[in-house]
Amino acid sequence: MTQFINESIIKKLPVDHFGITQEVINNLSSGQCGGIYGIPGYGMDFFAKHIALHMRERYPEIKIILLNLNLENKKTHVLEKELAHLLGVAKIDDVNLRQKLNTNRVLVILSEVYHPNYPKLFKMLKAICAINQKHFTVLVVASHTLLTQAKEYLTHDEGIFTPLKRIDPFDLEGVRRIIRINNEEYHWNIPLKHTKKIFFLSGGNPALVKYICMAIYEESELILNHLDKLSVFQPLNFRLSEIAQLTIKLSIEQQLQLGILNNNGTLFSGLLAEFLKDHELEGLDLMFPDLTKTDRRILTLFIQNPNRIIDKEQLSLVLEQSVDNYSEWAIYKAVARLRDKVRDKYTIRTLKGRGWRLETN
Repeated sequence: MTQFINESIIKKLPVDHFGITQEVINNLSSGQCGGIYGIPGYGMDFFAKHIALHMRERYPEIKIILLNLNLENKKTHVLEKELAHLLGVAKIDDVNLRQKLNTNRVLVILSEVYHPNYPKLFKMLKAICAINQKHFTVLVVASHTLLTQAKEYLTHDEGIFTPLKRIDPFDLEGVRRIIRINNEEYHWNIPLKHTKKIFFLSGGNPALVKYICMAIYEESELILNHLDKLSVFQPLNFRLSEIAQLTIKLSIEQQLQLGILNNNGTLFSGLLAEFLKDHELEGLDLMFPDLTKTDRRILTLFIQNPNRIIDKEQLSLVLEQSVDNYSEWAIYKAVARLRDKVRDKYTIRTLKGRGWRLETN
């Protein structure tokens, strides 16, 4: 089983650090399963360990299994072995479970769940829950897929995944707290006077906060004034690229549900907005030397979504339109210009009332 690799940081986090911790603990203690999701960088493993730590402190009678699906290979075997050990039996079977769950409470926390493709594990967990859910509870701490691929998860039965709760970005005070904790943990000494700037750039995403601070420590405070340099800082670039892929692949509604877009349609992170201005596939300038920067960004959106319909809302984001300067005419014109320039290799087909789809000639 995985251990508290970041235990020193976990112990520094206040109980309400993630905003929903208390609510989740209350639900778990009453025997209610649930699923947690968020965008890349929200801290799946940190949240799982945070919950496990506080559940152990408050409810020592509850036996906890913390299973990191990103690290364990034989997941069902590990779960069976750990469950047998906790319940004091040589082998897990229905008779043993029914007897032991009458007098023992078990909480299984699945951490770093990136996709729903664990049917054997999920089936096993659901079967045990059916025996005695009040004494066998599951918390699934997953990526955005728990929301965007909900149907795939729910084919295994919704009982162990719902209710769903999202971890939201941190507010200004939360960002200040993250900076302080990281300063203490890594000896960075990032001045708190930069908190508002870091909050704006990160949008409160804890991983972005951490790596912006790392960039300041390794470069200098001046990097905050050079977003082009900041966005190519390797750890930041990796996280920004992950989130950028979601802005390309997901619908506007899904981006709003995940918190990538604010209610007014703006991106949650100032640094992500800057990053997306230059986000395009490498080599397009060589394949199509006549394309403008905007052309390449639109073509990137089409190429990375093969056989999918791209609607006006998605193109509006690429064109950096807002509520104040939204223009359908500009969207149609941009698609028409691109269609003419790539017609030798691609066909951009119009689907009336729905959008456009890229087809290879």
